[in-house]
Amino acid sequence: MKEFIKQCGSTAGAAFAGACCLGVTGALSILTAVGAGFLINDAFLVPLYLGLLALSVWLLYSSARSHGNLMPFWTGLAGALVAFAGLWILPALVYAGLAVLIAGSVWDFWNARAARAISRQLH
Repeated sequence: MKEFIKQCGSTAGAAFAGACCLGVTGALSILTAVGAGFLINDAFLVPLYLGLLALSVWLLYSSARSHGNLMPFWTGLAGALVAFAGLWILPALVYAGLAVLIAGSVWDFWNARAARAISRQLH
């Protein structure tokens, strides 16, 4: 559960950074209200967005590798790539890619639960 919370937290951070990059008024207002208006510049936001996406994918990889099924990782990686490319292609792709990344994380969470249940039955 701890890994799932980390994955979702980093994906939520990436979604917020992506919303700022796309100019979503609510996200930009929050940054300004907390005194982080300097982050509105894409020179800060795009690397932050990329870093949070990379963190999400890395956490998904390490979790998926621990129980031997990498398909959720590959799904999440594809979603992260679409989410990043969507900044320049089509804003809807950002949200679609993030949804796929979250779906990969949920899939991995269920695989981890199933692997724990099987190991409990064996012992």
